[in-house]
Amino acid sequence: MDRTESTVRNLLTAIEAPLYDVGVLSERGMLPGFDGIAAGAVLDRLSLLKYRNAHGSHIYIRPSGEHRFTTLDDLHETSLARLAADGFNPCAVVETSAGNFQAWLKHARIFPKLLGTFAAQTLAERYDADPSAADWRRFGRLPGFTNCKPKYRKSDGLFPFVRLHSHTGQQYPMAEAFAQEITTLFEAREQEHEARRLQNSLSPQRGPRLSNLSLERFRSSTKYQDRPAAADIAFCVAAFANGITEDRIGCALEDDYLSRDSSPTRRAAYIQRTMGKARRWAER
Repeated sequence: MDRTESTVRNLLTAIEAPLYDVGVLSERGMLPGFDGIAAGAVLDRLSLLKYRNAHGSHIYIRPSGEHRFTTLDDLHETSLARLAADGFNPCAVVETSAGNFQAWLKHARIFPKLLGTFAAQTLAERYDADPSAADWRRFGRLPGFTNCKPKYRKSDGLFPFVRLHSHTGQQYPMAEAFAQEITTLFEAREQEHEARRLQNSLSPQRGPRLSNLSLERFRSSTKYQDRPAAADIAFCVAAFANGITEDRIGCALEDDYLSRDSSPTRRAAYIQRTMGKARRWAER
């Protein structure tokens, strides 16, 4: 087993996934035919990847489809130290050029696409990673191959190798807490955006356009699939933003109460709690 194969095996183990996309990027664009392949198929194509890399192609990899990883790009050693100190120990670190790193973080669960991008952007902002490279399906450079950017060409005409700095494969200690935090932040942002969209739909001549503002519309939205409580809060935020009275909002929640629990006390508590959360967001 040569060094490249050993390095690639170690990375595939650290970012274990059912399938991978391999990026082979040249001046002509991305080479097709390398999406959705198993780890064994990646290893079977190493000879071709070496050939392409020797002729100037950049070699990348990512898990295929939705996955539980985030790639942070363009990190320095100080940022890596901060990640570890905060409990975000990467499952793999790749040195793409001297002193420049990509970190792979293994989350507690698979994030949907929009949430995965939001998580990547949030972490990039916190740890000084490249914000333009922060999204749910970002490629990372595949170690064991050269970084053939012209600026890295050495005096002998060769390019430096991309190195696998570490590969624990472990989920970071703060994974569960971060999953809860980022989900809460994302839902709050989406509710705020929804409220702004509805505010922008107000017509000065005709007053609030409320034909689309219904609790059922929010409950049936794919954005709030399997999250009816979040849909209720979003509806209330939008209703407050459009000047609907608390009595009307409360009646809407009362008429289509989520739970089958017939307890009037619990029903009233849920409605007041939901409206209270929404009111705080609408007043921001």
